[in-house]
Amino acid sequence: MEDQGQSKEEDLPGEHLSEDGVLPGDEHLSADEQRAQDEARPEDGQRAQDGAQPEDGQRTQDGAQPEDGDAGLDSGEDGVVERTARMVEESGGEVVYVHHPGRGDRTVLALPVEFVDGMTPLIVSLHGYAGDSVYHSTYLSLHERVNAHGFALLLPNALPDGAGYPAWNPTDRCCDGGKAGEDDVAYLTELVAAATSSRNFGPVYFFGYSNGGFMAYHMACKAFAGLRAVASLAGTSYLEDSSCDGAPPVSVLQIHGTADNVILYDGDEIEPDPGSDGERAFYASAEDMVTRWSRRAGCDWPEQAQPHARLDLDLSVPGPETQVFRPESGCAEGISIELWAGAESGHGPSYGDAFMDALLDWLLSQE
Repeated sequence: MEDQGQSKEEDLPGEHLSEDGVLPGDEHLSADEQRAQDEARPEDGQRAQDGAQPEDGQRTQDGAQPEDGDAGLDSGEDGVVERTARMVEESGGEVVYVHHPGRGDRTVLALPVEFVDGMTPLIVSLHGYAGDSVYHSTYLSLHERVNAHGFALLLPNALPDGAGYPAWNPTDRCCDGGKAGEDDVAYLTELVAAATSSRNFGPVYFFGYSNGGFMAYHMACKAFAGLRAVASLAGTSYLEDSSCDGAPPVSVLQIHGTADNVILYDGDEIEPDPGSDGERAFYASAEDMVTRWSRRAGCDWPEQAQPHARLDLDLSVPGPETQVFRPESGCAEGISIELWAGAESGHGPSYGDAFMDALLDWLLSQE
């Protein structure tokens, strides 16, 4: 149920793909992980269909990077980190650089002017496949609201995959080379720990777009300490759910357009991979995700859910296109599970102030 927006992170040129659709450098992955690594790749023609810019906003029509288009994450004034910091400062937030000891990189932490020790919440916001913190923040401008809503915002950047595109690794496969070798659970855990070494935050929330949404769910599956809620826009998780065994309940908000042709609202299921002992997996549907997390919270997702409300969030779809669904009752105390299904919305809905305020109101209410 929803459609596209301005600065899109997920629009890879097709010429970077092999004939079977696998990103170069991912040939060592099993079938489900190959597809998960490029799960945010749009179908051919999406740019023309929904008017989005390429996800990094700078690629030329033939898929090549302009000479100054990728100055690196941290290379002076033109680096992604510095440009992200300027965006935060121009919006009135205070910038603190968080250094990760292992990767040696820096991440922008945006702080509100009025920081309340032990109470100001922290939102970790994860970009989509082939995106970065600049374009993620251009599309979803959480940094502009740190003062008005009183939260801190951490804006990490993933390392490139084998094709050179930044990608989070929301899998248990680790350390055998290529992008799949990156332990992003450890990276993000250590990054938040580094941030909290200098500031005493209140609740912690993860929000992710597409590949970043997959990663946000994976952090919940790995029982990230202090996590209160996960919100995912156009991202889900695997059909095969064993990596989430034993995960504690957290509040979950799944936001998904029913017309998303990149990460399908109804999920994408494939036959068992002959090389994986019959293991069947790709990604689950939007309703699968809220059903799973409802079960973890001890409540039942209704088989015939009826909308509790309708929201007008997607500027490209007339009227209140987004239906809000939730369990009737029974979830563990303090846990909320919601699905915002955007009728006719696509992979990158045209969201404005109404969406940003609704998202923050939901996240920050999960105390």
